[in-house]
Amino acid sequence: MEIKHPVKSPSRIGTIIGMIAIISSQSILVLRLWDQRGIFYASLTVILLCLVVLLLTLYRTFFKKPTVLCLSIEQIILNGNIINSRDIKVIMTMGYFKPVIGILPYSWKIVPLDMAFRYSKDEDRGISDLKSWAKMNNVKMVNKSFQTWI
Repeated sequence: MEIKHPVKSPSRIGTIIGMIAIISSQSILVLRLWDQRGIFYASLTVILLCLVVLLLTLYRTFFKKPTVLCLSIEQIILNGNIINSRDIKVIMTMGYFKPVIGILPYSWKIVPLDMAFRYSKDEDRGISDLKSWAKMNNVKMVNKSFQTWI
């Protein structure tokens, strides 16, 4: 038995807005305090790091192609990764409208970037299938906020 659902990366609008705010505030510091080298270089470094995060986030949110979540007997295939049910600590669902799902493996403290997704269509059926799979494989599934890198 194999169930497939189209999924995509979660929207990261909060991260995008946050990075734009940090870049803007640091840019003001760079322009006003260009004669103080320590602050100038520190702010420039922050701007460059935030630009990298912003570009990665924009790519994952708007340009990364949807993929397929495949639920098999004792494993999940997501973004080309095979995740065995015995390696999953918990599956978390965050949000009500367009919920984001995160799969937390035992060896991780936060959800890996490639293991967070939202359904492209028919979320209710997708979540129902995932709950059935989790119950069948003795994997805990909870409604809880979670963090990922970026």
